[in-house]
Amino acid sequence: MTIRQEKVTPVYETQKVTQNIEAEFRAEEQSLKTTIPFVKDNEFDYAQITAWFGDDTGKYAWLFFIPIVIFIVTAVSNGANLTDGIDGLAAGSSAIIVFALAIFAFISGNFNFSNYLNVMFIPRLGELVVFIAAFVGALIGFLWYNTYPAQVFMGDTGSLTIGGVIAVIAIAVRKELLIPLLCGIFFAESLSVILQVTWFKYTKKKFGAGRRIFKMSPLHHHYQKGGYHESKIVTRFWIVGILLAILSIVTLKLR
Repeated sequence: MTIRQEKVTPVYETQKVTQNIEAEFRAEEQSLKTTIPFVKDNEFDYAQITAWFGDDTGKYAWLFFIPIVIFIVTAVSNGANLTDGIDGLAAGSSAIIVFALAIFAFISGNFNFSNYLNVMFIPRLGELVVFIAAFVGALIGFLWYNTYPAQVFMGDTGSLTIGGVIAVIAIAVRKELLIPLLCGIFFAESLSVILQVTWFKYTKKKFGAGRRIFKMSPLHHHYQKGGYHESKIVTRFWIVGILLAILSIVTLKLR
């Protein structure tokens, strides 16, 4: 009778290997890498843009990165501003978006979760969750008094700032390319204005009288003109925002 002996790895050796792997992943370095949603190998380095021009080291990648960041911050900030037209719409939509970003920040800042989900690990990003949680709390606290009929109003200063903060958080967690999906409400509002103004100017130049695609822009005013109550419009926009946030979170594994 033969007894098979298996080699048992001591516990301290297993812990040592785990610590070495974690130390390798925790090595901090400055990079211009980001995440592309719905792609298996979802990491993209902005330095690859300059590689087309012969810059193999990525030394001048910041010349492309900075304008991209400026565009993203400006677009999201103005999108939030355009959304702020009905009581509770901007604050509620922003709270949903920021809560989803908190989940991304927690996962990317945690070694075990980022390793399991195969996403970019960003050291100490978990500390950003504290600020995001406070931001969500502030938005909900404001929303308590901003729901229809509103007792407190945000104004351009507040909405522009909220959009700018959302854009900065998205860039920090390397999810800025997910903004058109995650911030789909802001995107739809901005797109409605762009289409309305462009079509009106084009038809006025061609036919002598401007024509409109929507009854009124931004998009939420189109539904107001259609006879929908403010509360119904806001609630349905929130539902769409929640669905977009869920779909954005699903991109962690949907590739």
